Amino acid sequence: MSEHRDSASWRSLLYVPANRDRFVRSAASSTADAVILDLEDAIPATHKAEARSGLSEAVRTLRTGTASVMVRVNRPWALMIRDLEAAVAAGVDAVVVSKSDDPSVIRTVDEALTELESGTSRPPIRLIPLIESVRGVRRADAIIAASDRVVAASTGIGDLCMDLQASPDSTAVVQAFVEVVQAARAADRTPLGLAGLIVSFQDREAFRALAEQSKAMGSRGASCIHPSQVGTLNDVFRPSPAELEQARRLVAGYEEAAGEGRGSVMVDGTFVDNANYQYARHLLVSQSDR
Repeated sequence: MSEHRDSASWRSLLYVPANRDRFVRSAASSTADAVILDLEDAIPATHKAEARSGLSEAVRTLRTGTASVMVRVNRPWALMIRDLEAAVAAGVDAVVVSKSDDPSVIRTVDEALTELESGTSRPPIRLIPLIESVRGVRRADAIIAASDRVVAASTGIGDLCMDLQASPDSTAVVQAFVEVVQAARAADRTPLGLAGLIVSFQDREAFRALAEQSKAMGSRGASCIHPSQVGTLNDVFRPSPAELEQARRLVAGYEEAAGEGRGSVMVDGTFVDNANYQYARHLLVSQSDR
C-alpha cells in the first residue's frame, strides 16, 4: 500500500464529535482536507455506544463533501475492536489510533482490520498513529514502521505534556515532536501535528504562529478542533505560488541536466542534485492531487 503514502498530504484535519449531527453537517461543507470523527476524548463514556452506532450515518453525511473521512478510535481494546468494526462498516478512509505507545498496537490493529475487511472491495483503511506518551516517542520508529497501512503519524501534545510533566512550549515537548517528525520522515510517511498547544481557538495569531513554527520543523499538516482554524492550516501548509514556480524551475533544470548525463545543475543560483529534485517534484505532485 505504499502508493497511499504520497497521497497523505492533508494540510488540515478537523476533529468533530461523532455524535454531534450539527457539527458533522457543518464539517461536510468545510474546506478541511480531512474530517476526523472522534469516538474518543470528545465522547463521554456513557455515549460511546451511541456515537459508534451512528458512525455510518455520519460518514454518509461527510461523503457529500470533498474531505477524507477518518475516525479516531478508543484505546482500551474492548472499545477499540468495536470502534474498528464500526469504522469498516462505515467505510472510512483512515483510522487515527490514539495512544499509540507500542508497535504491537499498530500490528494488532492492522490484523484486526485485515480480518474485518475480508470480503469487501473497498481500499484498505489507512492508519495514523497518534503518539501521546514518552514511551511512544521513544518507540516512534518502530510504531510508524509497524504496518504498511501507516501513511502518517502525529504527536498528541496534550497527553504528552501530562506524561512529561512539562508545559506545551517546553524544550522537552518540542524535542519529542521533532523526534516523531523525524521518525515519520525516516519511514517515508507524512509527519503531521503541531509542536505545541493553543488552548483557545479564538487566538488565531498564536495558532498561526504555532502552525508556521511546526511547518518549519517538518510537519506537513495538523489537526484542529474548530472550523475557524481550518483556513489557517490550509494557508500555512499550502506552498506559495513563488515556491511552486521555483519547484517547477528546479525540476525542469534537473531533468534537462539528467538527460545530458549530469547528476547536478545550477538553477537560478541554486545547486540542484537528486535530493533537491525529489523534494521539488514531491511538492508539485502533492499539489496536483488537490
